[in-house]
Amino acid sequence: MQDQIDTFTDATPTVSLREYGDILRRRRAIILQTFVIVLVIGVLYTLFTAPTYQARAKLLIEPQASGLTISSGTDPLAELFRLNTQYSLATQMEILQSPEMREKVAKDIGGGLPGMTISGIEGTSIILISAEGENPETVAAGPNALMEAYIGKIKGEKEQQIKDALEFAKKQADDANKRLNRLEKELLDFKRKNRVAQLEANRDEAIKAASEAGSRYAQLQGGIAGVKTRIARVQAEIERLVRENKATVTDVVTSAGDPRVQKIEEQIDAVVVQMEGMKQEYRAEHPRMQALQEQLSTLHKRLGEARQSYYSRTERRNPLVTRLQDSLIDQEIELGVLYQQSASAAQAVRTAQERLARFPAFEVVVNELERERERAKQTYDSYFSRLTDLELKLRNLPTLASRLELASVPATPVRPKRAQNIIFAGLLGLFLGLGLALLMELIDDRINSPEEAERVLRLPTLGNVPLIEEEGLRLIRDISTFSPLMESYRTLRTNINFAAVGSTVRSIVVTSSVPAEGKSTTCANLAMAMAMDGRRVIIVDADLRRPSQHYLFKISSSPGLTDILVGTHTIEEVLQPTSVPGVSIIPAGSPPPNPAELLGSDTMGAFLAHAETLADVVLLDSPPTLAVADGAVLAARADGVLLVIAYGETKKGSTKTAREMLGRANANVLGVVLNRMDSPGSGYYYGKYYVPAADTTALSVARQNGNGTGNGSSVAGTDLAPAVRDTDRASAVDEAAADREA
Repeated sequence: MQDQIDTFTDATPTVSLREYGDILRRRRAIILQTFVIVLVIGVLYTLFTAPTYQARAKLLIEPQASGLTISSGTDPLAELFRLNTQYSLATQMEILQSPEMREKVAKDIGGGLPGMTISGIEGTSIILISAEGENPETVAAGPNALMEAYIGKIKGEKEQQIKDALEFAKKQADDANKRLNRLEKELLDFKRKNRVAQLEANRDEAIKAASEAGSRYAQLQGGIAGVKTRIARVQAEIERLVRENKATVTDVVTSAGDPRVQKIEEQIDAVVVQMEGMKQEYRAEHPRMQALQEQLSTLHKRLGEARQSYYSRTERRNPLVTRLQDSLIDQEIELGVLYQQSASAAQAVRTAQERLARFPAFEVVVNELERERERAKQTYDSYFSRLTDLELKLRNLPTLASRLELASVPATPVRPKRAQNIIFAGLLGLFLGLGLALLMELIDDRINSPEEAERVLRLPTLGNVPLIEEEGLRLIRDISTFSPLMESYRTLRTNINFAAVGSTVRSIVVTSSVPAEGKSTTCANLAMAMAMDGRRVIIVDADLRRPSQHYLFKISSSPGLTDILVGTHTIEEVLQPTSVPGVSIIPAGSPPPNPAELLGSDTMGAFLAHAETLADVVLLDSPPTLAVADGAVLAARADGVLLVIAYGETKKGSTKTAREMLGRANANVLGVVLNRMDSPGSGYYYGKYYVPAADTTALSVARQNGNGTGNGSSVAGTDLAPAVRDTDRASAVDEAAADREA
């Protein structure tokens, strides 16, 4: 028999689909409540949510830049007329979302601005404008008005930029033309006055060197003028943004106020003054002049870094102002480099002039006038070509953005989707309900099914006893022979016999993990069920602390087991018959001071051996295993142990601890009995007190007679069920029918 129990222990039970079904049946209330609540919330939300419409428009950003195509090279004026390139896609999206654009759109559509989102389509130059709102006309008008406002804004900015450059070029061209005319007149007057037609050939080389140095110096001066002009334009643009409260990056338009920058500028001025003072004494190749030149270069570099650091400390977020400041820093650095190169070129010019000192002064004047005239002519030609380009650009403004797709008035709302929302709410409620049910089952530490008992304890379930609500029908002697309660104890009796196949089980301890699980009632009913099978059964009330068998069978509690163990009485003197044939009882006796010691004594072993000779089965009603040690002591002496579990009440931890204690006592635990089952899982689908028609009538007549007798035959009370064995059920029905006819 022990091998059978070990075999069952090795096989780990798994959770079956039926057990999941029992869980859902037990938790059906919380599942239904959660489902209904979530569904109602979903329906109410769907019904009371205003419809939302959506419209989309697409804006194409042209990939080409908006700069002018002008000649490249070393001409410093080229950068002056290079227009700003097109903004990045992210910058244009920020401009579209600016408050200025939203205000303009709201004004164009007459208020009621819908909620709009701007996003770029990945991998393209297309901006997607989405609008949502309750008014379909406004939803469609918003993106279209935003595209119109944006296209007009960037077109106007580019047009104004070209006009400013055109006006500047006209002014510079007029100045260059006036200067060219003046120089030509001066040169002609000088030649007429001094009667000089051309220079001597033997002086061409020296003149050429002086001319190249002068050209280099003039070119650098022109570059300096151009850079200054660009700096002035950038500073003017920054000042305009500050006046218009659009300079969100910084309110600083120049680095002149930085103490660090001022200090470096003062150092530069000091070095320049020192160099000017040393020019009369030293040449440019002199080591002291070279050292001063290197010092001046280093100071200019530090000046650029200081200005850049100053602007970086005051910068903010506006990308336009940031770009203008970056350009201003670059131009200031370039200006410093040009100043350095200009100083070197000026020194070269002075050297060439010293070489020409021996030539007549009029020849130098002539050459100088001719060079200035040539430079003026080049400047005029340069500005005139820029004028042509700017006028062409103004007549053919580039397309920076275009409407790729206009938003149309939506016919159907995008939200709420009624059917989808209701289905989703239903599914969500169902899943939440199932989740709550499984969570409650996981938190619940009680034994709620036979499968769960087998999985937790690794023991077979030998019986499932249904719940008895009527207090007077706790014992099977008081109920119908065909009731579910009677059948449950017959099943328990049969399963015990099967569990004992291959071994001898003469003594069985009936115990539980904690009090009030129904072990005493189970012990008494099991004894009566075994007696119906023709076996002699002795019930021993071994619960010496809180005995209860004498209450169930309405007998005296003393003398009893205590008196036998102390030697004052024998088994035959204490053994009392009951009203159930085949069932005898030994009550607990007088309460002893040391119950555990008595039950663990050798006298108890001798008593148990003697009792087994007087009956086929000895059932010992023991105290709860976790309450006291008496149960484990008795379990070690008996042939088998039956563990009673209150269905839906006993904690898993308690039963596992009791099982472990019995295992440490080397007890042979036959299995468990689930007591007080109130669900279809117990196996009784026809009600708690279903009996055949004849038996029902007999039971009703007997109850009307108040436990009396009719024609010498008792139907209810203490005589009917105990007098009927499993082999005599037909006779019992015939007697009940005869009694009814009488």
